[in-house]
Amino acid sequence: MFLTTRFTFGTHLLEAYVPGAFISLAHLNRQDRVYTFTSPVFEVNGETRGNFLFHHVTGQRTHKGGWEDLQLGFTSVGDPDLYLRITFRSYHNSEILRMRFRLTASAPCQLTRVSGQNHLTYFGLKLPPGLVEGLSEVAFSQYEPVLHSYLPGVEYYPLEDTFTGQVFPGPLLLLDSPESSFLVAYEHGADYPDSFLAFTLTEDESGGRQLLLNARKGNYFHGQPVGPDQAFESVWFEVGLVEGQLGDLLQRYRSFLHHEVSMSVASRQPFLAYNTWNFQERNHLYHGKPYLESMHLERILKEIDVAHRLGIETFVIDTGWFDRPGDWNVNLTRFPDGLKEVKRRLEDCGMKLGLWFNPQAVGVRSKIFSEHSEYEMTWQGNPHDHWVVWETEESTAFCLASDYADAFASVMLRFREELGVMYFKWDGLGQFGCDSPHHHHGNEKNSPEERADSYAYQMGLHLIQIAEKVTSRYPDVVIDFDVTECGRFMGLGFLSVGRYFLINNGAYARDFDTPESLGIDAWMNMFFYPGAARARVCRRNALYDLLAPANLFMVHFLPDGPRLSLENNLASLVLGGNALWGDLLSLSEEEITFWAQALADYKRVRQATTRAYPLTRGFIGASPEIHEKIDPEAGCGLVTFFTTTPGEFTYLTRSLNLEKLGEIKGADAWEMTHDGRLKLTVHLGRDGARTVFLLPKESTDRQGG
Repeated sequence: MFLTTRFTFGTHLLEAYVPGAFISLAHLNRQDRVYTFTSPVFEVNGETRGNFLFHHVTGQRTHKGGWEDLQLGFTSVGDPDLYLRITFRSYHNSEILRMRFRLTASAPCQLTRVSGQNHLTYFGLKLPPGLVEGLSEVAFSQYEPVLHSYLPGVEYYPLEDTFTGQVFPGPLLLLDSPESSFLVAYEHGADYPDSFLAFTLTEDESGGRQLLLNARKGNYFHGQPVGPDQAFESVWFEVGLVEGQLGDLLQRYRSFLHHEVSMSVASRQPFLAYNTWNFQERNHLYHGKPYLESMHLERILKEIDVAHRLGIETFVIDTGWFDRPGDWNVNLTRFPDGLKEVKRRLEDCGMKLGLWFNPQAVGVRSKIFSEHSEYEMTWQGNPHDHWVVWETEESTAFCLASDYADAFASVMLRFREELGVMYFKWDGLGQFGCDSPHHHHGNEKNSPEERADSYAYQMGLHLIQIAEKVTSRYPDVVIDFDVTECGRFMGLGFLSVGRYFLINNGAYARDFDTPESLGIDAWMNMFFYPGAARARVCRRNALYDLLAPANLFMVHFLPDGPRLSLENNLASLVLGGNALWGDLLSLSEEEITFWAQALADYKRVRQATTRAYPLTRGFIGASPEIHEKIDPEAGCGLVTFFTTTPGEFTYLTRSLNLEKLGEIKGADAWEMTHDGRLKLTVHLGRDGARTVFLLPKESTDRQGG
């Protein structure tokens, strides 16, 4: 059956056979602190099935880049026997592990929902008596309508302030105990608190406390087949034991999301991008021109030349480059040579090509629609209303939880192979909207509501699978998922394969409840113009920097003058937004020079600032608002200052390796302290901003763009 039940994996001691429970984890340095998990519970053929017991090691694998897998097999004896394979994944002996479940059976059977609800507990986590002092729930998808953006949220609960039955949508829970901390999370996404999985605090059979991770909705549908050749696969989960206090765990988790959770190494690089959309939007709103009026070869080549002078590394052509959605061929009227000259110009400039896609949009005259109309999303038996995708062609929406997902993955691969596209922007992807019985999220025997929930649960997982298919073959590809509107697959899930595009322009007039009688366009952007206000809204991505590098939540800033706008947008961009958009052809030589020098300085420290755990003084919009992003060991980084009220502001940095520091740029005055810190002083006017670069003697930049 098995030779051993104890395994050393990462920095953990994993016990695969725990009488009366399931598995347990302990840190190798603190084996007296054990966290015990209880068995998964499924409803199969109308019966509750659990009590999975370790059977054997099913496999081990080493992935290129430093990842290792350990696969353990468990069995629940019954009619039929159920087989659970758990894949544990570690990166270079990490303190944080990922794990995923795969359920099969000795004979065909079905996952069922006799009560009409998902009956699935992925695991229970027993809270060691007297060890856990408090619990922090970390949300990644709190949607704030006035800012028109997702924001992170952290709520701390002393254990005595929690209660039995309390639900934590998470997706991340941090358990605080003296000298060590434990984390547990799941990788999915949804607007908080409308999650598809959640933790519930309960009492176990002995009166102790435990957290159960339960399926809430959509994780499977009634009658979903499982058997020898048909598997149910869970999302990835995260568990880890870290020595130190809660603050140490947060820093360690940030590093995990930076380096370890994703095999898409290119997506973790802090490259500088430009996107054409803002000028397309300006041209429409300022001058009454069509959105696609500027989408032609001559204009794009001129923008590439300016972007190159600024120091941009990835040039993204937004909507309008294609003939029709679904076929996704280059529009030969706008680009007669099929973007070949654009590709050549970018290669000559050492830049990469990016393109916009809506993965669900399919033109009604496209080949795939004529051949596979069964993939169309439906609601209550009817297709959704057709729409014209950004002045191109009448289109409909295809379901990602169908075989269409494979067809769209082939489109991505085609553009990487034929045009060398290395960046894909995925836009327009709401999480809800299909209850068809003809796809992979239920059939005629399931209710429309059940099929709709299953679709909403699955659609983001299919996006992840598409991204994995593309990036595993082409590791240089980066995929950004637009979450600039609510109701999207926002959470830990997509960070395993790519990044988020967080904020467009912030709020619309409708977000402020403006009365129709005022005649204000409800869809008018309120933060669309150069200046301090838009930058103040858009640098909210820096709030994620405590949990994950802010460059994983990309935001575009404006390159326009006047000087106050330039300074505000630069100081915001270098906090991790790392992107520009706007009217490049209207920039003056002075403005081009400003950005070229500033971004050249930023490139010298961006790897260090991406690694650095952020320190902040003041809230966003405060006077002053100060952000420190310094890598002490590398002896470099940056500090940004903002204010609404004029004044002189002095900031004392953390200690750093001053022997590696080469130059300080941007401070009005500075001095070194006896303990290896820097005292930086700036003078700012109303709504002023300043970036102070701490440049190394030798560049720390090791990326190719």
